[in-house]
Amino acid sequence: MSDSAAVAILLHAALAAATVVAYVLARPPRPARLAGYRGLIAVLGGWAYWVTRPMHDAAARLGLTPNAVTAYGLVLNVLAGLAASQGAWGWAGVLLVWGSIGDLLDGELARSTGQQSPAGAFLDSNLDRVSEIALFAGFAVAFPDRAGVGWAVAALSGSVMVSYARARGEGLGVACPTFGLERPHRVVLLMAALLAAAFLEPVRAVALVEGACALIAVGAGATALGRMVVIHQLLRRGDAGAAAPGTPPEGAA
Repeated sequence: MSDSAAVAILLHAALAAATVVAYVLARPPRPARLAGYRGLIAVLGGWAYWVTRPMHDAAARLGLTPNAVTAYGLVLNVLAGLAASQGAWGWAGVLLVWGSIGDLLDGELARSTGQQSPAGAFLDSNLDRVSEIALFAGFAVAFPDRAGVGWAVAALSGSVMVSYARARGEGLGVACPTFGLERPHRVVLLMAALLAAAFLEPVRAVALVEGACALIAVGAGATALGRMVVIHQLLRRGDAGAAAPGTPPEGAA
């Protein structure tokens, strides 16, 4: 375990705990874009949007563009993958946290400043896939056994297929339903595994991260299959243009 990573994680945990208390006391309304989510992700999402609001306001005052924030998130997510490839699980987790903040802020900044555009949404979606590829590639490099490499590849494949099923369905005029292991769930699961792995012995840390990849492989694979079935049925019924229940917010693929 890296002592510096452990200290960084503990400082982040203390800051998060303090903001959670403030969030509970403030009880701000949950953003409408989280309406399609339930349970832990809905709660974490509401807290994340609230706690990052000062960063959003600072970015707006500085005149940063949504694309600049997207690029910031991409750089940190790629660095997270590089850290993971070296077995630096704790630093990979910290970088993933901050990279994900960029993923959250770019859409918010675009909406609040009137800079939403198809070009920006296209760029954001594609760079999200690059971030996932970098992270899972880092896992595959770091895992010492074939089973772990297989789970990393399977997790990446399932994640990409979840996003592809949504994009292909929407391209044919069918809004994608919200269910299963979507990107917010996958990111939170990986964050938890990486941050916890920093406090474990190397063998157990690898097992934990491999286990997270296995859960994502199974969950994302099932989600992709479910999307294929639902969207195929909607298309067969001629429901193109009809919104399936619970359309997810931007970036939720």
